[in-house]
Amino acid sequence: MLADRVFAHARPSDASHVAAIVGAGGGLVLTGANPVRAARRCREEQAFEGPILFDSAAAEARVATRERPFDEGGDGLLEITLEQRVQGQIDAGADAALTPTGYLRAADFGALDAAVEGAVGLARDDVILSLPLDAGWLAPGLIDKLIGVLARAPVAKAVMPGGRAAAPRRMLDGVLGLRRLVTEVPDVALFRTDLTGLDAVAQGCLAASIGTSDALRRLVPPGETAGYGSADGGDRSPGVLVPDLLTYVRGSVLADRFGDRAAPPCRCARCGGRSIAGFLRQEDWKDARLHGVAVWTEWARNLLYPDSPEGRRRYWRRLCRDAIAAHARYNTSVRAREPVFVPPESLWVWAGEDTATATAGVVTPARP
Repeated sequence: MLADRVFAHARPSDASHVAAIVGAGGGLVLTGANPVRAARRCREEQAFEGPILFDSAAAEARVATRERPFDEGGDGLLEITLEQRVQGQIDAGADAALTPTGYLRAADFGALDAAVEGAVGLARDDVILSLPLDAGWLAPGLIDKLIGVLARAPVAKAVMPGGRAAAPRRMLDGVLGLRRLVTEVPDVALFRTDLTGLDAVAQGCLAASIGTSDALRRLVPPGETAGYGSADGGDRSPGVLVPDLLTYVRGSVLADRFGDRAAPPCRCARCGGRSIAGFLRQEDWKDARLHGVAVWTEWARNLLYPDSPEGRRRYWRRLCRDAIAAHARYNTSVRAREPVFVPPESLWVWAGEDTATATAGVVTPARP
């Protein structure tokens, strides 16, 4: 059910619109209020045939421990078992159940082992072990041990990256660590992420889910805040996926960089030529979310089309190399004295380039 699918990780309020974009070849992971009702509407009113999963987002509220790796979800009077939690998702219409795993702090192998044992102990083929992993797990000192534990777990696994990777070195460790995780651990998917999900699928992982908004593209550890709209003067413009750049950029940043110059139009299935710098207000958020899904869904279809693993990797590398070259074109179009559109480290890794060449600024687009 999971293999070769890129799911949209979405709020129930967007479910119907997102389902219409991803189609039967994709899928939905719904998190938030009333996911069951939203799933029912997709099935009954739109005849949506793709798989639907429910993410309880337990990791947003609690940290996993050895004694309690999962959120029991009880009221304090009635004990609810893990078996009951996963069966409840199936009974509610999910095609498979995601375990309600708490946030896994880096190096807490006790909690990790308990989560793995709990999922394996269910002995069910309709359960996916949710693994909300702090970014610290991807550091060189831990990634080998993490891979060793997960590679021995005979159950489907959905890794959900969390926390911040602020330092450049740690950010690069995260990109490379996820690459290793999805290539060296069998039956692993990468959920609740950004375009890293497409890179993971290109490398041969089981599946991926891409968040429709900034809040659904990264897990925030319990007790921490996303920090969105606070240190930036209250800017509430949405994150916008720029097709040429293969990168999410804040709408206000795009508008500022283009100024009075015409920004490129978007030709995705949702925008119909709308300026890529035109997502500025709170009311533009939904349009930005659906625009993003429409753009990456097309890439996902093209990525999954080749029969061979090498054909998929070749398509993805070419797309990333062209995006790096597009950053230079954008800088020229806005007549920037210093580069204002800079390819992120991850894009260089995905393109198969040495990240040290990022300072060079230009890569020749790959031949078709």
